[in-house]
Amino acid sequence: MPIHSILPPEAYQEASPPPATVCRACRWGFADCQPLPGGGWRIQRIISTDPAAYLDPEFQPGAVVPAASPFFARESPPP
Repeated sequence: MPIHSILPPEAYQEASPPPATVCRACRWGFADCQPLPGGGWRIQRIISTDPAAYLDPEFQPGAVVPAASPFFARESPPP
């Protein structure tokens, strides 16, 4: 049964929870990453004050980084 409303569907439908992310330190600053089943990481968000970080094609949202990559400098401290 269709709902006739002036509100967008997002306003009255339940939203799915966002995927779990981990903030990891990397060479440009920090990256919010989603762990993948195969052991890698999918970059969700870049957190950096360096403009070059946003121009690096290997460091863009949606990029998949292997778990054993030297891309990540160290684990970031918990918030």
